[in-house]
Amino acid sequence: MRTPYYESTMHKQIREKRENRKERIKSDLELYGSEVLRSEEMSRAFEQTHHKWSTVGEHTFRVAFSSVMICYALRKLNIKVSIPAVVIGSLCHDLGILGRYEKFSSEKECSIEHPKESVAVARELIDELPEKTEDIIERHMWPAGQSKAPNSIEGAVVSVADKYNAVKDIIKGSEVNHTGVKKYVQDEREKIREGIKDLVK
Repeated sequence: MRTPYYESTMHKQIREKRENRKERIKSDLELYGSEVLRSEEMSRAFEQTHHKWSTVGEHTFRVAFSSVMICYALRKLNIKVSIPAVVIGSLCHDLGILGRYEKFSSEKECSIEHPKESVAVARELIDELPEKTEDIIERHMWPAGQSKAPNSIEGAVVSVADKYNAVKDIIKGSEVNHTGVKKYVQDEREKIREGIKDLVK
């Protein structure tokens, strides 16, 4: 039988490992994504709503963190993956959404067109943007938005991380339901459902 001391020591080690991993991810984001992180576009990303409850910036950071964490797991399995490509691709994947209400006439158009817009923004921010990174950004919406499937492991990583975090954004936002504004949440959920129907048409 394990003692309470063993349990607390084990939990402490797990917490320390998680903290170390977070710091390592932050270091990778800073090392490979500094030009994007310090850009005016990234500042603006925290001012634009995304997935009804979040901002483009908040969502972007969650996708970047998840993407790099997946890369670490793949490397432990001896699967080669380019962390620099994943960092830049994940940080830039939704920057084309900025100014969405001026650029796009509908949510459906935004869903289809923003990956190309995001590539254009990335080209402005990064000198000699690698083709692999362009593909990561351009194909990140797959299987939605009429996007082609990713053609690299890195592209699949960012696409999966994007979908996972989009769902988390919507579910986290739905917690507003418990704050006494149930009608508002129901209306917003209906809009989300309609938006999803548009995506799969």
